Amino acid sequence: MPEEIREAVSPFLDMNYEKLVLDAEKMKSIYGGDIPIVPPDQYFPVYVQAETGCSWNKCTFCRLYRDRTYGVRSLEDFSKHLHSIKEFFGKGLAARRSVFMGDANAVNIDQKVLLQMLDMIQSEFNLPIFSFVDAISTQKKKSEIHFQEMREHGLKRVYIGLESGDPSILRIFNKLMNVSEAINLVNKIKGSGINVGIILMAGAGGKKLYRNHIDNTASVISQMDLGKGDIIYISPMYEYEDTEYYNVAQDLGILSSDEKLKQIDELKAKIREEFQDFNGKPLECPIAPYDLMEAVY
Repeated sequence: MPEEIREAVSPFLDMNYEKLVLDAEKMKSIYGGDIPIVPPDQYFPVYVQAETGCSWNKCTFCRLYRDRTYGVRSLEDFSKHLHSIKEFFGKGLAARRSVFMGDANAVNIDQKVLLQMLDMIQSEFNLPIFSFVDAISTQKKKSEIHFQEMREHGLKRVYIGLESGDPSILRIFNKLMNVSEAINLVNKIKGSGINVGIILMAGAGGKKLYRNHIDNTASVISQMDLGKGDIIYISPMYEYEDTEYYNVAQDLGILSSDEKLKQIDELKAKIREEFQDFNGKPLECPIAPYDLMEAVY
């Protein structure tokens, strides 16, 4: 940029930067900090916070919710929260096409309260609603009828962090579920008419459990009632040094970036093959990339 043009526009650039800083601080005040994560197809929703943090928050590889205490908003507080979001975004809401209800597992909220929250979201924004679900506690707490009620109140799709279908990897991750529970949960949600997003990790289990991860994950996915409107995401795993998983990952053998990309391709092929063999028909939902480092709001 020529110097004379830079001098002419710099005051406006400075003003815009200052506005962005103020907007960022305002958003943090609305959400109590940064928004941890959203799925790739939900990078531009209206994010509403029915609960803060993660009710489990003990997965050894995860550090997304360390900075916040778990809690569910009261209906009164949630109403104020929604109004503050509308005030903040103003006319910009017209560009949003969905609502993401966070943080980690909002659908696990007491059913009566949850349905009221869904109604409040619909009343304020009149958009389809999406959310995360954990496969650890939700299977025991929510029935297919519960999910049918959620669908009737606007819930469109939920996203489940399966990570792997290998039981030994799930134990290492401290995800206290068995794979049959994960399969049952997905099929229960599908039976309600809600779509699902399944999130897997390339590199889970390292080199030592490389083949187990591919084969057992594909086997589990093949037993899920997946179809049009669903999606499978595969993200390369990040072995953070400040997580419990890191030392275990060293012993298992951490995959390089290229090896993780290779495993993504192998997972895709094996999932499609297993699904076809088990169901007698091809998998109709896409298998898409998901980079957790980019999955920010």
